[in-house]
Amino acid sequence: MKQLSLLTKIMFCIVAILLVITIVLGIMTAVKDSKENKDKNQGISSATITPTPTPVSTPGTEATATPAPTETPTPTPTETPVATGGHKIAIDPGQQKNQMSEKEPIGPGAADTTAKMSYGATSTTTGKREYEWSLPFAQRLKAELEARGYEVVLTREEHNVEISNAERAKFVNESGAEVYLSLQADAASNVDAKGIYTQIPSQSNPFVGGLYSDCKRLAKVIQNNLINETGTKDRGVQEIDKVATINYSEVPVAVLQLGFMSNKEEDAKLWSEEYQDKMIKAICDGIDTYFREQQ
Repeated sequence: MKQLSLLTKIMFCIVAILLVITIVLGIMTAVKDSKENKDKNQGISSATITPTPTPVSTPGTEATATPAPTETPTPTPTETPVATGGHKIAIDPGQQKNQMSEKEPIGPGAADTTAKMSYGATSTTTGKREYEWSLPFAQRLKAELEARGYEVVLTREEHNVEISNAERAKFVNESGAEVYLSLQADAASNVDAKGIYTQIPSQSNPFVGGLYSDCKRLAKVIQNNLINETGTKDRGVQEIDKVATINYSEVPVAVLQLGFMSNKEEDAKLWSEEYQDKMIKAICDGIDTYFREQQ
């Protein structure tokens, strides 16, 4: 019995020791797990999580995802066309049927005088007068300018009128026109003389000298176009200060001498619609350029 009792004690001690070891191991495992969980929690709390937005749908409609913004390409710069219409042009069909030999001052308040108006040169090929050529030509020019968007006024609409050079210029001044062109033809004792030239005031003109720069710019673009289109002799831009058509104008003005009726070859061209079309195009293109350069 004593031996059994001793054996029992030994077994009890062994069980107790095992129990203590189990408890210690459990405590150590619990401590380790607690530390790992703490480290994980610290890592999670230090991270920033951006929540994904939940699309909101309007009742009765499906939610639509907002597309990613697209980059708009930078446009390549292009030259912006400048409108050439919207301006008002005055055209003078030079001369008239009724010759007015009375005199008028060459400019406002001038002592020098000149004849008020004539019927102009005589055509070598047709026997007609300059006024009979200038009005139909002016009307065709007017139609083309209007087709390009310009407003056009003519100083006369028929042959049988009595309107002096000064009166025509005054009419233009009151019309609101921005430029004034007089269409004329020339004649010379030398039948070989030919070509186109344009008349403007000089810079020292006592009446319209202040318009010199604009007159010159207007005349040059038209003169150059006329020569390029017709291929005739270039007699240039000429400055003259004793022409009433010019001296009474209050807007840039030019007298277009478009050929010599005394030259048989050139006179025939002046009456030709094909040749007139070239001159009309040249004049209109010149006016277009004048106003574009004014922008």
